[in-house]
Amino acid sequence: QDIFNKIISSKKYKNLNVYFSGSSSEFDTRKELYSEIIRSINLLGSKLTYDWTNDKEKLKPSEIFEKASEGIKNADVVVAEITFPSIGVGQQIGLALSWKIPVISLHQLGSSQVSKFAMGMESPYLQIKEYEIKNIKDILDKSFASIINKQFERFNFISTKEINDYLEKKSKEQNISKSQYLRRIVREWMVKSHS
Repeated sequence: QDIFNKIISSKKYKNLNVYFSGSSSEFDTRKELYSEIIRSINLLGSKLTYDWTNDKEKLKPSEIFEKASEGIKNADVVVAEITFPSIGVGQQIGLALSWKIPVISLHQLGSSQVSKFAMGMESPYLQIKEYEIKNIKDILDKSFASIINKQFERFNFISTKEINDYLEKKSKEQNISKSQYLRRIVREWMVKSHS
């Protein structure tokens, strides 16, 4: 029964693209925690749009900025760990919210160092959750479900064969669903029209 539940839950959010944000200056002391959050995201079947934890020492800051910005833009949800104040994490949260990408801000239970700036943000696209490492997967599961139920709406889209073939090709190239590809295109139009 337990193995069956693990298999079912591992496929639960297979089409959900997630960007994870955490304090890079605290990375060495929080590496295990960040790994557990990323592991929980993966166990729920979601896919990271960019894992900066692998590139932190390899790339120049400008390259990380470019890849992280693209990772946020391609995400359906941003998960941000805000237990320690971080200008970079705050900027990434702000960027995601400006693009109307839902954000789950996580902080550890009982921490006194939580980013006051991040805690003070208000947006219909923002959830702030307190967690303990033992329940991080459950909190993410409930938060993902809430976002999907609130933020995503279904509608019928009738296209020509040519448009469908194009969407099929582009979504396969990027290893995402046609819906995700359409959301990405519309998000880009929204950003351009507000510029």
